[in-house]
Amino acid sequence: MMRFEELTSPEVDALDRDRKVLILPLGSVEQHGNHMPLGTDTMLAHAVSLAAAEKATGTLVLPPPWYGFSAHHMRFPGSVTLRAETLMAVAEDIVASLVRHGFRRILIVNGHGGNGGVIDVLASTLGHKHYGEARIAALTYFQLAREAIAELRQSEPGGMGHACEFETAMVQHIRPELVKIDRAETIYPDPGSRYLTTDLLGGSAIRVYHDFADLSPTGTLGDPTLATPEKGAAFFEAVASELAAFIEDFRGWTIPEPAK
Repeated sequence: MMRFEELTSPEVDALDRDRKVLILPLGSVEQHGNHMPLGTDTMLAHAVSLAAAEKATGTLVLPPPWYGFSAHHMRFPGSVTLRAETLMAVAEDIVASLVRHGFRRILIVNGHGGNGGVIDVLASTLGHKHYGEARIAALTYFQLAREAIAELRQSEPGGMGHACEFETAMVQHIRPELVKIDRAETIYPDPGSRYLTTDLLGGSAIRVYHDFADLSPTGTLGDPTLATPEKGAAFFEAVASELAAFIEDFRGWTIPEPAK
């Protein structure tokens, strides 16, 4: 049993609080081009977390709260955004509830690039708030597995950004009926400076707001036409394995004594 919501209260009460790792997936509900479902990021974060929990026994996955910080997608119909402080408050309340019940190892697994700044702050604020009670970590799964993903990709730099080769293939693997690949368009956006990148695996020291409607008329960044279900299975296995490896490492992290 890996799904937290399927347990009974007595079953939760019987869990090993020291060794059990609880995962909170975060994602978004927002446009993903003309060919992908709005819930892509949350679906993938949840699915990857469940797959990793199968590999790393002693791990439970909480139901995701679904919505994220998606202000940069709001010019596209269907996108829903929380304020950054709302998303933080939701995550803080969930984690506080788990710590109240004695759980000591909590991992936030993010699947949406727009949540990146939020989870950075959450890792610091939650770590400080629950210091001595619990160890809390946060990551974005495709950044954790960036080297493994880079080995599998076919697109050129800029070809994996949003509703792209990677995300399209991943959803083709887990929910193929939701991908309308005949509607996919290839768009290599120009971010406007050599200091900026829109690639999923690209790193930039510069932080700036990009409205996606300025970058792409469809909201797609990259080349989804390279996606296949088979490639999606390879991507999925790679990211789930990387996450499972981290979970096993995280399970052994020291939890400091409470501050005096």
